[in-house]
Parts: sequence; structure tokens; C-alpha cells
Amino acid sequence: MKITFILPGIDISGGVKSTLELANRLYKRGHQVNVIYSVTPWQLEHKNRDFRTKIKYILSYLKGRFASEHIKWFDLKANLIQAPSLKEKYIPDGDVIIATWWGNVYDVNSYKSDKGEKFHFIRSYETWCGPEYLVDRCYSLPLHKIAVSSYLKKLIETKFKVPVFGPLENGLDFEVFYKEKQGFECNTPKRVGLMYRRDTVKGAKDGLITLIKVQKRMLDIQIVLFGEPPTIEDEKLIKNLKNVEFHELPYGENLRNIYSSLDIFLFSSHFEGFAAPSMEAMACGVACVLTEVGAFEDVTIPGKTALTSPPKKTEELYNNLLKLLSDEQMRKQIAEQGYNYVQKFTWDKTVTTLENVFFEHLKIKNVK
Repeated sequence: MKITFILPGIDISGGVKSTLELANRLYKRGHQVNVIYSVTPWQLEHKNRDFRTKIKYILSYLKGRFASEHIKWFDLKANLIQAPSLKEKYIPDGDVIIATWWGNVYDVNSYKSDKGEKFHFIRSYETWCGPEYLVDRCYSLPLHKIAVSSYLKKLIETKFKVPVFGPLENGLDFEVFYKEKQGFECNTPKRVGLMYRRDTVKGAKDGLITLIKVQKRMLDIQIVLFGEPPTIEDEKLIKNLKNVEFHELPYGENLRNIYSSLDIFLFSSHFEGFAAPSMEAMACGVACVLTEVGAFEDVTIPGKTALTSPPKKTEELYNNLLKLLSDEQMRKQIAEQGYNYVQKFTWDKTVTTLENVFFEHLKIKNVK
């Protein structure tokens, strides 16, 4: 098959990374795979743009024009195309074309049929990164829809009355994320990690507040923050923590080393489409305290493979973290059971399912 993935950009993120994983594995199976992104932001290409933030997108455009065509943080084997825009003339003909972000659904919908059978890979309900009326409208467009989690499948089917295939869960790259040490013994002092993201919806503030509260109760713990540079407001919170180390935007081996150094991983997000970091941490043998977002019902057994609580409930997040810090036997059990459970989430399984979805739709199309 000739397969084209449309990305909104190639900056490091969970959604982009997952798409690149699929592209690589489809390529290794003998398919012709293109990954295309535009240096021109969607908001500048379309009439329905937010003029209040136009300068932001102009700066993004200028940055993109001089950006490298190579992805430094991921070893992509498929063909990467940096296009001036996502106008149809820059898109190669193919059998299948997949939009991976709500804005690009409009682009793909506008293409002629020779660009391929059209799919919308739903990785999140993206009202947090676009005007809600435009985000909602994209789900009514006639693309085949695939969701990465049961939560997203239910949400889109219920809200927009359209069929959605799924869940097609992300897999894990066990050559990158694996347990480095024998057993599940803890460090001295115990190390608690939090992935930091600046977006409010990622709930980093809840995580920081929880860590501050726990550290007042148990002083002898090491805090490990990793991710984006914190906001000025969150920097003030971080100053209330002691024994803190910070790692900026780690990936690959460096990210695995951080996970592997932890005893507990705290994930405090308010909303996710999938939430891969918790699975990555489990694969490295780390006990997890999570909010019930994204694919948690697909990839965890609450109370057995992770301790979970509703988003924005910092008191419950605090209590779960305190349980694992105070009860070493429970922490070991959660870590071991989580590690064993996530072994079944392989990219090979995911790619086989996706291939079959593509083949089935192409067969139906050819019959018609």
C-alpha cells in the first residue's frame, strides 16, 4: 500500500511520536509510507483563523521555513516530506491518507480520491487546541474514524453520532522502554517522578501541589521533574520542593533512564486521548499513581496495576501517593503487576490491526 500520514508538525509530543512509530512499522512491512507536515501553520492557510494569535502563527511559520527536515529525536525510516503547505499539489497519490490532528481533517477532506482512502486518526478530543465549533465540525466530515482509546471512541460516537473504530491502543517499544534493574527494590531516598507539561490541561500544577504536600509529610524523598521548562507561576511552586532534579525534554534512552531511576511515577493530567507515559513507566518497572484519563481503562487495572483517581482530585492523588510511599509491599506489588500487564501492548499487534482496517476499507472501495 501507498500510505500517507499528515502531521501538524514534528515537535516532540506523544501524538507525533505514536504516529511515527506506526509509520516506521508499516514501512518495515513493505508499504510505501510518507509522513508529511507543513511549514505553514493551519491557522494561516485557512480563512477560519484566530486573528488574536496571528503573530504567534507567523512566528511559527518563520521558524518552520528554516527548520531541519530531519527529526532529531526519532529515527524515522519512512519518507519525511516538509511541504510548503498542505495544498493538494504537494500531496502524493496513494491508497490511504490519514489526518492525525483536527485541523488537517479539513485538508484531507478537500483532496481528490487519488490521494487515497481518507482516515481520521483520533488521538484526542482537541478542543484545547482549537475553536470548539471547528473541532466539532471536523467529526461530521466523511473520513473513516479510528480512536486510540475506549474513552475517545465512546465520546465521539455519542456526541457526534458517527461510527468509530477502536480502541486502537498505542504499543510500547520494548527496545527502548524496559526494566534495567533486577527486582523491584526501592531507592534510598525513594524517588518520585512527575512529567511536567506547561498546558493547564496536563495538570502539572496538581502534581506539584501533591508533591509539596507529601514532602511535608515525608521529607526524605527525591523529586524528579522532567519535560518542558516550567512556567513562572509553576516555578514558584517548585521552589517549595526540596531535593529536586529536573531534566528538560528527555527522549529515547535518556527518558528510559529517568523512568528506571524512579520508585513511583505520578501522572496528574486533567485530560488525555491516550496517555502513553504511564505505560512507559510501567514497562520500566515503576509503580504508578495516575488520574483516570485517556486510555486508563484500556491499559490499566485500577488498584492492581496502578493506583488511580479522578482528575483534579488532588486529595485522592495525595492519598494514593502516600499509600505507595508508606507501604513498601504495596508499592512492589503495583510495580510488578503493572510491569507484567503492559507487556501485551506491542506495536506489532497495533500495526497488524491497522493494516487490516486499511485493507478492509480498500476492498470495500474496490468492490463498489
